[in-house]
Amino acid sequence: MSDRPTLRTVAAEAGVSHQTVSRVINGDPTVTEPVLDRVLHAMRVLGYRPSAGARALASGRTEVVGVVLPHNPGFAFSNDHLIRLVQGADQELTTRGYGLLLSTREVPDDPSSAYRRFVQRRQVDGLLVEAGAGGDSLAALRTADYPTVVIGYTAEDFTCVHPDDEGGAYAVAQHLLALGHRRIAVVDGPPESRLAMAARMRGVRRAFADARREIPADLLEQGDFTAASGHAAAGRLLARADPPTAIFAFNDGMALGAGRRLRELGRDLPGEVSLAGFDDTEAADLVDPALTSVSLHSVDVGRRAAQILLDLIDGRPPAEREIVMPSTLKVRASTAPPTAG
Repeated sequence: MSDRPTLRTVAAEAGVSHQTVSRVINGDPTVTEPVLDRVLHAMRVLGYRPSAGARALASGRTEVVGVVLPHNPGFAFSNDHLIRLVQGADQELTTRGYGLLLSTREVPDDPSSAYRRFVQRRQVDGLLVEAGAGGDSLAALRTADYPTVVIGYTAEDFTCVHPDDEGGAYAVAQHLLALGHRRIAVVDGPPESRLAMAARMRGVRRAFADARREIPADLLEQGDFTAASGHAAAGRLLARADPPTAIFAFNDGMALGAGRRLRELGRDLPGEVSLAGFDDTEAADLVDPALTSVSLHSVDVGRRAAQILLDLIDGRPPAEREIVMPSTLKVRASTAPPTAG
């Protein structure tokens, strides 16, 4: 005796025939969007998972998607944002009866090594590629003729899904300006993420323009998303003759490194220097004081990217090439008005 849902119970829940459910499972492109949504919703409600083997035999597919994190493994598996992206993708893939193969860089200085074996061996039906691969690697992927969705930004002709980086950075800069800060430092990210970093910088510039102010040119520093680079950047900034009263790092890792340098130098946080990050990682809410940051809703981004890829595999391309997901400013105790004088 088992309560395990069957194809017929899914059909009853969705109000369709069991033949229609079978067509959905087998990726029949003639199923209309309303019917598809009802059947997929019923599958989620009932916890129904179609047999991957049965689907593969019916469709001639592997029923597997490659998720590519073109970073060195140590970084990829310690980065909360990337892990949440994979979590969201896996949730959607599981719901739709697909498996997931995860790949990171095989060659340290070659981002394309993260997906090369997928393409050569035809192991998967499509690829979700995080945009850390950089433009050259994604350009090379064009020739592979794979259904591909990029998570992040790309100048190539791929569908891409990314959070509202510009809006998130605008919200942080506006928040710091509203608190009364004028000497606001920015710690930028690495060249491989230049499109996302450019979007964040646009947000900062727009906030300053709205406040009729200029970004202090002497307070722009470069980082590489690691805590060590944030630590070093904060040291350089605080050694200035006219140091910043606030530091905005373009990811939480760099912000946490900057916070450690502030404590080493005996600077009160946020009394002397306010600090903000980006990504809203789990650590942001655990440090003391808790870090003001921007939530990218990474799980939702990963889930949406997987949804679009599976639709693309099924012959239903999205109406738009670029899908922008919302971001949310999370104000915490690491930001406060600057002290007088």
